[in-house]
Amino acid sequence: MKRSVMVVGVIALLLAGLAPAAVKKGDVELDGLGGYISVNGDGGADEDIIFVSARVGYFVTDNIQVAGVGAYMCLDNTDVDIYGIGVAGKFHFMPDRQWVPYAGGQFMWASADMGGASTDGYIYGPLAGVRYEITPTTDLFVEGQYNLFGGDLNDALDDAWVIMVGFVHQLR
Repeated sequence: MKRSVMVVGVIALLLAGLAPAAVKKGDVELDGLGGYISVNGDGGADEDIIFVSARVGYFVTDNIQVAGVGAYMCLDNTDVDIYGIGVAGKFHFMPDRQWVPYAGGQFMWASADMGGASTDGYIYGPLAGVRYEITPTTDLFVEGQYNLFGGDLNDALDDAWVIMVGFVHQLR
């Protein structure tokens, strides 16, 4: 009897990992993420940055998500704060699995406050990641981004590799 209960318990745990439909058409999501960025300076020193961001996304199809993005960056070695707002798009490759890989891109207008002086520009580039469904409405995700800087921001920054960890909450 004990052995059959153990077998049924193990099978139930294995099947629990096959939760269907992590993302679906019509889902609205809120996600928050943060991370650490190492930036290659344009003819100057490299910079370490603390990064936080939030997105509100909507699934147009089971695979395609569009989102509004807000971001804040604080440069560690200098007195620089960067604020950004923009859009992102992601394609989710296996939306019916518990592990959902995705790829996409983003574009943000950004303003930098550099110790009293300010400048504007934009941040853009590709992103890719994977999300893991913890509960039916909450996912954990890891995302990598390659950000390029344009406009006046390009005078100070070339590019940035970003690795972030965050949570997604689905509003169903």
